[in-house]
Amino acid sequence: MLHDEYLHVIATKSITSENTRFYHLVLWTLIVLKSWKFWVGCALFIGLIWLVENSIGWLSILQSWQAIPPQSLGIALLLMLASYLLRAVRFYDFFQPQVKGAFAPLLRITVLHNFFNNMLPMRSGEAAFPVLMKTRFGIPFSHSAPALLWLRLLDLYALLALAFISLQVLIPWGIEIRTLLAVAVVLAPLVALLIQNQLRRYLASRQGWKLKAAELMAALPEHPATFIRALFWTFINWVLKLAVYSWLLQVFTGLDLHKAWTGATTGELSSVLPIHGVAGAGTYEAGVLAGLIPWAVDQKVALAAAVNLHLFVLGTTFVLTALLVLATQVSTRENTP
Repeated sequence: MLHDEYLHVIATKSITSENTRFYHLVLWTLIVLKSWKFWVGCALFIGLIWLVENSIGWLSILQSWQAIPPQSLGIALLLMLASYLLRAVRFYDFFQPQVKGAFAPLLRITVLHNFFNNMLPMRSGEAAFPVLMKTRFGIPFSHSAPALLWLRLLDLYALLALAFISLQVLIPWGIEIRTLLAVAVVLAPLVALLIQNQLRRYLASRQGWKLKAAELMAALPEHPATFIRALFWTFINWVLKLAVYSWLLQVFTGLDLHKAWTGATTGELSSVLPIHGVAGAGTYEAGVLAGLIPWAVDQKVALAAAVNLHLFVLGTTFVLTALLVLATQVSTRENTP
């Protein structure tokens, strides 16, 4: 795995100077460039540009934004800003013993991590988080990497759970049954906490790799309160984020909310594919199309909506990353040991 190779190399290095950080950047770049998946991602990027121009036209894509009032786009941007802040709050809560009193630096790490994730192929931007956490807070990879994996699993579950809840309108059940089912789906991950604690105790009593696995699991939440808060922040963030994306798909396709929500969800789920285009180009659109086409949306309309949604995602990524990195720059320097 690309991430494993990168983390294995940098784990043996010191990240204490600008020269060393530059070395890591060059090393990481070389690892990415020698991966065949990177070049497939580049091909997907070029292919998407050609496909859109030949089937719809980029000018037509851009002109469709004129139908959205600037005030509405402003509200959508503010909601995305709130989503960024919620992600930082989740990390701050999860890593509180190590980052207490340093929310601004952690916010900076969060937005940079998100930027790399959105822009780099094959989710290689995930490797940035453990590196940045070690650089700024001295948190070892053995703690930050498993914790990030745990939060990503919560993200995946929240996406699927919210998609299921949104599609309940298609089931001819009463509101009471649907409400109880929705609550059960949201709270179901709490069962994993019981299994996790039992597994940790089992591994801790063994030797060899099982003991090492127990050490890695120490990064995961042991107390129910921490787990519940992580679950809460995860669901709130995804409700906010998917609501914005679904609204945009509604505007561009005319679909009902639950149908547009499906397209927004499958677009986000495309990130788990083994092949991921540069900036998600091609794979993100394919994910959105997978959620829209079953609702009998015209293919060109669906493609245009998927491209426009992706443009919004990338646009907000650039704007909010620049805004928040600049806003946290002074505070980060003041708090740097």
